[in-house]
Amino acid sequence: MKITQTAQKIKVNFAMDVSVDVHKDTLNFFFETKGKEYVDECSNRTTVIQRKLKEYHEVALEHGIKTLRIICEPTGEYQNKMFRIARKMGFLTCFVNAESVCKFRIVETNDNGKTDTKDPRVIRTLGQLNKTIKHRILDDDYLTLRKLNKVLDEVDEVKKAIRCRISKLLVELFCDYSFEKDFLYGSSGKALVDKYGCNPYRIIKAGYRRFSTYMKKAVPRIRQTTLKRLWDDAQSSALNEQPEEYIEVIEIQLKQLMEDYWKHEARSDAVIERMIEVLNNLREKDPHIPKATKGVINDKHIARLLGETGPLGDFVNWRMLMRYAGLNIRMRQSGKFSGQNKITKKGRPLLRKVLQRIVFPLVRQNWLYGPYYHRKKEIDKMPGNKIVTCVSRHFLKKFYGWYKSGEAFSQQRFFSCETQYRKAA
Repeated sequence: MKITQTAQKIKVNFAMDVSVDVHKDTLNFFFETKGKEYVDECSNRTTVIQRKLKEYHEVALEHGIKTLRIICEPTGEYQNKMFRIARKMGFLTCFVNAESVCKFRIVETNDNGKTDTKDPRVIRTLGQLNKTIKHRILDDDYLTLRKLNKVLDEVDEVKKAIRCRISKLLVELFCDYSFEKDFLYGSSGKALVDKYGCNPYRIIKAGYRRFSTYMKKAVPRIRQTTLKRLWDDAQSSALNEQPEEYIEVIEIQLKQLMEDYWKHEARSDAVIERMIEVLNNLREKDPHIPKATKGVINDKHIARLLGETGPLGDFVNWRMLMRYAGLNIRMRQSGKFSGQNKITKKGRPLLRKVLQRIVFPLVRQNWLYGPYYHRKKEIDKMPGNKIVTCVSRHFLKKFYGWYKSGEAFSQQRFFSCETQYRKAA
């Protein structure tokens, strides 16, 4: 027999729960006190919300309850207005899990229908059962970091889309182009686009001597073998004769897309620079924030990671952080049946994406996770994406420990547990 001591949950008796089903234009309220139920609806506007919350607070005071606790599902941005007003008026705020509301609706109403009047009742019941999620109020710097991280991710997505379009155009314009995709975005590729529009017919028309002279002047360190290879590719591509006007249209479009790409690249650099400034401000307040370490993590990725996690001191242990990221393990086991263990993916998707960006370079040969990654892939035959998920979990756990210790990075400690580290010391 296994006996476990359970923690006693404290009920919020001094606050009246006001459950809200949030929509873009309307809010549906429900609360109960002293045997009376109150159902209300209003528009999702600041002045209206403020007036309604004052009315509900007066009802609470009449029944001897000091304050209100506003509970709702996370709906992107639509609940933020109401939460800011509630916090400003001194009320409590918290969330309930949208999936919990969906599944508990069947228990509460004994049917699987959905209406705007049913959901607030279900939300209230979950609040009474303490199945709530903390509404974190982030510091200004962390809030700025989170927004900048989102902007950076959006810019990266636009850059990715532009590069895909450029690749398609290149197949039509320069069909025998044999260089890697990154070559076009370096100094040599930029010179090639600026002068010749990456048009093989214009390169051949200029002649090899004039072409090589210009490229060497624009990019002094370009290799002769690179020039020869570009010339050979242009000669081969020029044999596929196409209408001159058609090629001109593609060339103009390619140049415009390249201009858009460099514009977004400059915007991305400006956002990263601002994020690092905010990170330095945070380091002055919290010296425990890890410093950039070569071969492990740089300031850009530390800023992105903290923008998604918020203050790491808010998490009691690393398991809470895993749940916040959606990297905790979901197990399926019943009797003799044992299913696959998978990550829940219920947390912040952008945090998982940032973690993957951090660990991708670290799984290369002779890097931090190189031996582990290649052993799992070659010997254990584990899929690459699954190994990256394992590495992401490990890195997040160790980054949390790194923050808590306040010490410099130690590779020996990074791959050993506390007892092993103490024994070795």
